[in-house]
Amino acid sequence: MDTIDKVKKLVLEGNVLDDQGAWVTLAARKDTEKKIIDRLTGGKVLCNGRWVPIPQAKESGRKEGIEPPQETRSMGKRRAPKIV
Repeated sequence: MDTIDKVKKLVLEGNVLDDQGAWVTLAARKDTEKKIIDRLTGGKVLCNGRWVPIPQAKESGRKEGIEPPQETRSMGKRRAPKIV
């Protein structure tokens, strides 16, 4: 069986690729994504392999001398986009 046939078979069986490129069931992938979204909406981010509150992640970054991305530096100072 060639690669294309293997991929077709896996997809037809309900499998998808995860973040590491391994084949997992669609249900398992949905569960993983739900857990990630729940953590993000709860105010936590992934920092050094651990889910921590955003202020803790910011402080950790400051201690390591890492600046936040430009688009997040002045979130409080931004204006809402104009609706055209």
